[in-house]
Amino acid sequence: MYCPNCGKNIQDGLSMCPECSFSIPSQRPIGSVISMTSANSRTGLIEKLKMIPARLVAKIALLAAILCFAFPFVTISCDASEFANSFNDTDDDYSMEITYKGYNFIFPSTIDEDNADLGNGFSNSSSSSDYDDDYDYDYDDDYESSSSDDKKDDDSRDARDEKPNGWLIAVVICCAVGCVLLFIKLSDWLPAVSAALSLAGIICLSLFKSNFVERYLEEDGSGSMSIENFIDIDYRFGYHLCMLFMIIGLIACAITFLTDKFRYDKNF
Repeated sequence: MYCPNCGKNIQDGLSMCPECSFSIPSQRPIGSVISMTSANSRTGLIEKLKMIPARLVAKIALLAAILCFAFPFVTISCDASEFANSFNDTDDDYSMEITYKGYNFIFPSTIDEDNADLGNGFSNSSSSSDYDDDYDYDYDDDYESSSSDDKKDDDSRDARDEKPNGWLIAVVICCAVGCVLLFIKLSDWLPAVSAALSLAGIICLSLFKSNFVERYLEEDGSGSMSIENFIDIDYRFGYHLCMLFMIIGLIACAITFLTDKFRYDKNF
Protein backbone atom coordinates (compact mmCIF):
# COMPACT_ATOMS: atom_id res chain seq x y z
CA MET A 1 0.00 0.00 0.00
CA TYR A 2 0.99 3.66 -0.25
CA CYS A 3 1.43 6.21 2.51
CA PRO A 4 -1.36 8.79 2.32
CA ASN A 5 1.13 11.49 3.45
CA CYS A 6 4.33 10.99 1.47
CA GLY A 7 3.13 8.55 -1.15
CA LYS A 8 5.88 5.97 -0.56
CA ASN A 9 5.14 2.32 -1.20
CA ILE A 10 5.10 0.64 2.20
CA GLN A 11 4.22 -2.78 3.59
CA ASP A 12 0.56 -3.61 4.02
CA GLY A 13 -0.82 -3.51 7.55
CA LEU A 14 1.64 -0.96 8.97
CA SER A 15 0.22 1.59 11.39
CA MET A 16 3.04 4.11 10.77
CA CYS A 17 4.97 5.10 7.66
CA PRO A 18 8.69 4.24 8.08
CA GLU A 19 9.65 7.13 5.81
CA CYS A 20 7.71 10.09 7.25
CA SER A 21 6.39 8.61 10.54
CA PHE A 22 2.79 9.40 9.55
CA SER A 23 0.14 7.46 11.52
CA ILE A 24 -1.88 5.36 9.11
CA PRO A 25 -5.54 4.69 10.17
CA SER A 26 -6.55 1.06 10.30
CA GLN A 27 -8.56 -0.12 7.29
CA ARG A 28 -11.49 -2.54 7.65
CA PRO A 29 -12.46 -5.02 4.96
CA ILE A 30 -15.28 -3.90 2.69
CA GLY A 31 -17.46 -6.85 3.76
CA SER A 32 -17.32 -5.92 7.42
CA VAL A 33 -18.21 -2.31 6.60
CA ILE A 34 -21.28 -3.42 4.61
CA SER A 35 -22.46 -5.81 7.31
CA MET A 36 -21.97 -3.12 9.95
CA THR A 37 -23.97 -0.63 7.87
CA SER A 38 -26.76 -3.19 7.38
CA ALA A 39 -26.87 -3.91 11.13
CA ASN A 40 -27.01 -0.19 11.90
CA SER A 41 -29.87 0.27 9.40
CA ARG A 42 -31.83 -2.57 10.95
CA THR A 43 -31.21 -1.21 14.41
CA GLY A 44 -32.41 2.21 13.29
CA LEU A 45 -35.58 0.73 11.80
CA ILE A 46 -36.34 -1.24 14.96
CA GLU A 47 -35.76 1.85 17.08
CA LYS A 48 -38.24 3.78 14.95
CA LEU A 49 -40.78 0.97 15.28
CA LYS A 50 -40.33 1.01 19.05
CA MET A 51 -41.51 4.60 19.09
CA ILE A 52 -44.90 3.42 17.79
CA PRO A 53 -47.20 2.17 20.61
CA ALA A 54 -47.98 -0.86 18.46
CA ARG A 55 -49.21 -3.09 21.27
CA LEU A 56 -51.68 -0.45 22.45
CA VAL A 57 -52.84 0.20 18.88
CA ALA A 58 -53.39 -3.54 18.34
CA LYS A 59 -55.46 -3.85 21.52
CA ILE A 60 -57.67 -0.90 20.60
CA ALA A 61 -58.08 -2.08 17.00
CA LEU A 62 -59.17 -5.61 17.93
CA LEU A 63 -61.58 -4.32 20.58
CA ALA A 64 -63.00 -1.82 18.09
CA ALA A 65 -63.50 -4.63 15.57
CA ILE A 66 -65.74 -6.41 18.09
CA LEU A 67 -67.68 -3.21 18.85
CA CYS A 68 -68.40 -2.81 15.13
CA PHE A 69 -70.93 -5.66 15.46
CA ALA A 70 -73.26 -3.13 17.11
CA PHE A 71 -73.42 -1.17 13.82
CA PRO A 72 -75.25 -1.97 10.56
CA PHE A 73 -73.50 -4.74 8.64
CA VAL A 74 -75.78 -5.48 5.68
CA THR A 75 -78.75 -3.74 4.07
CA ILE A 76 -81.07 -5.59 1.70
CA SER A 77 -83.37 -3.39 -0.39
CA CYS A 78 -85.95 -3.94 -3.10
CA ASP A 79 -88.25 -1.51 -4.93
CA ALA A 80 -91.40 -3.00 -6.49
CA SER A 81 -93.24 0.31 -6.87
CA GLU A 82 -93.29 0.32 -10.66
CA PHE A 83 -94.61 -3.24 -10.85
CA ALA A 84 -97.27 -2.83 -8.11
CA ASN A 85 -98.50 0.55 -9.30
CA SER A 86 -98.99 -0.80 -12.83
CA PHE A 87 -101.89 -2.85 -11.44
CA ASN A 88 -103.28 -0.28 -9.01
CA ASP A 89 -102.96 2.91 -11.07
CA THR A 90 -101.50 4.56 -7.98
CA ASP A 91 -98.25 6.22 -7.08
CA ASP A 92 -97.52 4.44 -3.81
CA ASP A 93 -94.09 3.52 -2.53
CA TYR A 94 -93.58 -0.24 -2.48
CA SER A 95 -89.92 -0.15 -1.56
CA MET A 96 -88.48 -2.32 1.18
CA GLU A 97 -85.22 -1.96 3.09
CA ILE A 98 -84.02 -4.35 5.78
CA THR A 99 -80.88 -3.49 7.76
CA TYR A 100 -79.08 -6.10 9.82
CA LYS A 101 -76.51 -5.30 12.46
CA GLY A 102 -73.58 -7.59 13.02
CA TYR A 103 -74.95 -9.14 16.21
CA ASN A 104 -78.24 -9.97 14.43
CA PHE A 105 -76.44 -12.71 12.51
CA ILE A 106 -74.94 -14.14 15.71
CA PHE A 107 -78.20 -13.85 17.67
CA PRO A 108 -80.99 -14.20 15.05
CA SER A 109 -83.67 -13.86 17.73
CA THR A 110 -82.77 -10.14 18.02
CA ILE A 111 -84.21 -9.47 14.54
CA ASP A 112 -87.57 -7.66 14.72
CA GLU A 113 -89.70 -5.14 12.86
CA ASP A 114 -87.27 -2.36 13.71
CA ASN A 115 -84.85 -3.85 11.18
CA ALA A 116 -87.29 -3.22 8.32
CA ASP A 117 -88.23 0.05 6.64
CA LEU A 118 -91.28 -0.38 4.38
CA GLY A 119 -92.80 2.08 1.95
CA ASN A 120 -96.29 3.50 2.42
CA GLY A 121 -97.70 1.19 -0.24
CA PHE A 122 -97.52 -1.79 2.08
CA SER A 123 -99.66 -0.07 4.71
CA ASN A 124 -101.98 1.81 2.37
CA SER A 125 -105.31 0.09 2.88
CA SER A 126 -107.15 2.17 0.31
CA SER A 127 -105.02 1.03 -2.57
CA SER A 128 -105.38 -2.55 -1.39
CA SER A 129 -109.19 -2.30 -1.24
CA ASP A 130 -109.39 -0.64 -4.65
CA TYR A 131 -107.31 -3.43 -6.08
CA ASP A 132 -109.61 -6.07 -4.57
CA ASP A 133 -112.72 -4.30 -5.95
CA ASP A 134 -111.34 -4.04 -9.46
CA TYR A 135 -110.04 -7.58 -9.49
CA ASP A 136 -112.56 -9.75 -7.65
CA TYR A 137 -110.50 -12.90 -7.28
CA ASP A 138 -110.37 -15.35 -4.45
CA TYR A 139 -106.75 -16.01 -3.57
CA ASP A 140 -107.61 -18.19 -0.59
CA ASP A 141 -108.19 -21.32 -2.66
CA ASP A 142 -104.86 -20.97 -4.47
CA TYR A 143 -103.06 -20.26 -1.25
CA GLU A 144 -104.56 -23.23 0.55
CA SER A 145 -103.80 -25.60 -2.33
CA SER A 146 -100.08 -25.00 -1.97
CA SER A 147 -99.88 -23.63 1.54
CA SER A 148 -97.84 -26.32 3.23
CA ASP A 149 -94.89 -26.37 0.81
CA ASP A 150 -94.84 -22.61 0.24
CA LYS A 151 -95.05 -21.91 3.94
CA LYS A 152 -92.05 -24.09 4.59
CA ASP A 153 -90.10 -22.32 1.86
CA ASP A 154 -91.04 -18.91 3.22
CA ASP A 155 -90.11 -19.88 6.76
CA SER A 156 -86.77 -21.23 5.60
CA ARG A 157 -85.80 -17.78 4.33
CA ASP A 158 -86.70 -16.06 7.60
CA ALA A 159 -83.43 -14.81 9.07
CA ARG A 160 -84.76 -15.37 12.58
CA ASP A 161 -84.96 -19.10 11.85
CA GLU A 162 -81.37 -19.26 10.66
CA LYS A 163 -78.63 -20.67 12.85
CA PRO A 164 -76.03 -18.26 14.25
CA ASN A 165 -73.48 -17.41 11.58
CA GLY A 166 -70.34 -19.40 12.29
CA TRP A 167 -68.04 -17.10 10.31
CA LEU A 168 -68.97 -14.06 12.40
CA ILE A 169 -68.68 -16.04 15.63
CA ALA A 170 -65.16 -17.00 14.52
CA VAL A 171 -64.38 -13.32 13.85
CA VAL A 172 -65.40 -12.35 17.39
CA ILE A 173 -63.41 -15.21 18.91
CA CYS A 174 -60.28 -14.35 16.89
CA CYS A 175 -60.44 -10.68 17.90
CA ALA A 176 -61.16 -11.44 21.56
CA VAL A 177 -58.43 -14.08 21.98
CA GLY A 178 -55.93 -11.99 19.99
CA CYS A 179 -56.60 -8.98 22.22
CA VAL A 180 -56.24 -11.03 25.42
CA LEU A 181 -52.87 -12.42 24.27
CA LEU A 182 -51.56 -8.89 23.83
CA PHE A 183 -52.02 -8.30 27.56
CA ILE A 184 -49.77 -11.28 28.30
CA LYS A 185 -46.02 -10.68 28.05
CA LEU A 186 -44.71 -14.12 28.95
CA SER A 187 -43.36 -14.78 25.47
CA ASP A 188 -42.28 -12.62 22.55
CA TRP A 189 -44.17 -15.02 20.24
CA LEU A 190 -47.62 -14.14 21.59
CA PRO A 191 -47.97 -11.02 19.38
CA ALA A 192 -47.27 -13.28 16.40
CA VAL A 193 -50.17 -15.50 17.50
CA SER A 194 -52.37 -12.40 17.78
CA ALA A 195 -51.33 -11.40 14.25
CA ALA A 196 -52.27 -14.87 12.98
CA LEU A 197 -55.65 -14.63 14.72
CA SER A 198 -56.23 -11.21 13.14
CA LEU A 199 -55.51 -12.70 9.73
CA ALA A 200 -57.90 -15.57 10.46
CA GLY A 201 -60.58 -13.04 11.43
CA ILE A 202 -60.10 -11.18 8.15
CA ILE A 203 -60.51 -14.43 6.22
CA CYS A 204 -63.66 -15.39 8.16
CA LEU A 205 -65.24 -11.98 7.58
CA SER A 206 -64.49 -12.27 3.85
CA LEU A 207 -66.09 -15.73 3.79
CA PHE A 208 -69.19 -14.31 5.48
CA LYS A 209 -69.56 -11.85 2.62
CA SER A 210 -68.89 -14.39 -0.13
CA ASN A 211 -71.45 -16.86 1.28
CA PHE A 212 -74.12 -14.33 2.26
CA VAL A 213 -76.38 -14.63 -0.79
CA GLU A 214 -76.16 -18.42 -0.88
CA ARG A 215 -77.01 -18.76 2.80
CA TYR A 216 -79.66 -16.10 3.37
CA LEU A 217 -81.27 -15.35 0.02
CA GLU A 218 -81.08 -18.16 -2.51
CA GLU A 219 -83.68 -20.91 -2.48
CA ASP A 220 -83.27 -24.47 -3.65
CA GLY A 221 -84.55 -24.98 -7.16
CA SER A 222 -84.54 -21.28 -7.96
CA GLY A 223 -83.17 -22.00 -11.41
CA SER A 224 -80.75 -19.83 -13.31
CA MET A 225 -82.43 -16.59 -12.22
CA SER A 226 -80.34 -15.03 -9.46
CA ILE A 227 -82.00 -13.29 -6.55
CA GLU A 228 -79.46 -10.49 -6.96
CA ASN A 229 -81.33 -9.43 -10.11
CA PHE A 230 -84.24 -8.26 -7.95
CA ILE A 231 -82.66 -6.90 -4.79
CA ASP A 232 -79.69 -4.75 -3.82
CA ILE A 233 -77.22 -5.86 -1.16
CA ASP A 234 -75.18 -3.15 0.50
CA TYR A 235 -72.43 -3.98 2.98
CA ARG A 236 -72.59 -1.13 5.44
CA PHE A 237 -69.99 0.79 7.42
CA GLY A 238 -70.09 -1.68 10.33
CA TYR A 239 -68.75 -4.42 8.07
CA HIS A 240 -66.10 -2.20 6.48
CA LEU A 241 -64.96 -0.76 9.82
CA CYS A 242 -64.64 -4.25 11.29
CA MET A 243 -62.46 -5.28 8.34
CA LEU A 244 -60.37 -2.09 8.63
CA PHE A 245 -59.76 -2.48 12.36
CA MET A 246 -58.68 -6.09 11.94
CA ILE A 247 -56.20 -5.07 9.24
CA ILE A 248 -54.84 -2.38 11.57
CA GLY A 249 -54.67 -4.96 14.35
CA LEU A 250 -52.76 -7.35 12.09
CA ILE A 251 -50.16 -4.72 11.20
CA ALA A 252 -49.82 -3.52 14.81
CA CYS A 253 -49.41 -7.09 16.08
CA ALA A 254 -46.70 -7.72 13.49
CA ILE A 255 -44.83 -4.57 14.56
CA THR A 256 -45.16 -5.58 18.22
CA PHE A 257 -43.72 -9.01 17.42
CA LEU A 258 -40.75 -7.53 15.53
CA THR A 259 -39.86 -5.10 18.28
CA ASP A 260 -40.24 -7.67 21.07
CA LYS A 261 -38.35 -10.33 19.14
CA PHE A 262 -35.45 -7.94 18.38
CA ARG A 263 -35.27 -6.91 22.04
CA TYR A 264 -35.24 -10.55 23.11
CA ASP A 265 -32.48 -11.49 20.64
CA LYS A 266 -30.43 -8.45 21.67
CA ASN A 267 -30.54 -9.44 25.33
CA PHE A 268 -29.12 -12.86 24.52
